[in-house]
Amino acid sequence: MFNIGFRAHDFGSFASADDLGRRIEEVKPQSVIQLALGKVIPSSRPWREWDEEYISEVTGTLARHGVSVAIVGCYINPVHPDEEKRKTEIERFIKSLSLTRAFGCPYVASETGTQNPKGGYSTLTSDPKYIEVFYSSLSQMVDAAAKYGSYVVIEGVNHTHTMSSPARMARMLEKFPSEHLKVLFDPVNLLPFEGIAEEDGVPLERPSAEAQRRFYSSVLDIYGDRLVAIHCKDYRLDETLGQKIWNLPALTGVFDWRGFAAELRRRSLDVPWLLENFNPETVRETTRTLETF
Repeated sequence: MFNIGFRAHDFGSFASADDLGRRIEEVKPQSVIQLALGKVIPSSRPWREWDEEYISEVTGTLARHGVSVAIVGCYINPVHPDEEKRKTEIERFIKSLSLTRAFGCPYVASETGTQNPKGGYSTLTSDPKYIEVFYSSLSQMVDAAAKYGSYVVIEGVNHTHTMSSPARMARMLEKFPSEHLKVLFDPVNLLPFEGIAEEDGVPLERPSAEAQRRFYSSVLDIYGDRLVAIHCKDYRLDETLGQKIWNLPALTGVFDWRGFAAELRRRSLDVPWLLENFNPETVRETTRTLETF
């Protein structure tokens, strides 16, 4: 049985770590979470004021409710077009790397950024020159991870971000063989914007199990044992545009999570599954179903 957990801020915002821990404990005692502290507890201290004592206080409170951190969420824009803002983003990420002992988790995760300063799509992002900007940022992050005994965790996202394809993710892993660089796999984020192609190259509204297997197996071949977590949500294709709607709760779209689970088991990849975009009212049932896969 896989360890099913949650992206904490999908439960909403909370006044304190105690309130957050109590809410998660109601859904699943002994849970793991992805913690983006400022998102889920808006009244928490600004990141520049974090220290080991403060973060340990937060995680200690969560632990009293059986909640532990599987991933520290620090989703920055490492290719921000404003150089000073980019430097600040990297500094914020490194701050989290320096506190992983207090978080009780060595993994700090980010996506790979966009040339849109507001964080959305930009046609500029796919330009290869911004891969070099990303690599420069990543080099600083990986060096810091080595210093602090922690790990940078990168998530690829199709269409909108710098690392937007399995091929780009593969080149990144080849360029940075450091043990301090890991990956997080969100199948729905990384699959093509127009859906998963069948053998003839054409996506179907509901892709075949074989087409899905080709997609996720090819990514797992690339990620190998550098995979440390799964993001779990769902998607379907828009009926008029033929583009993925990619923010659905798991088991409400067309992704084959059962087949995916079987492939992970076949490869002996036992990593946490962190539910995203879930409905807090039905997440308990979703969790129980996924645990049977």
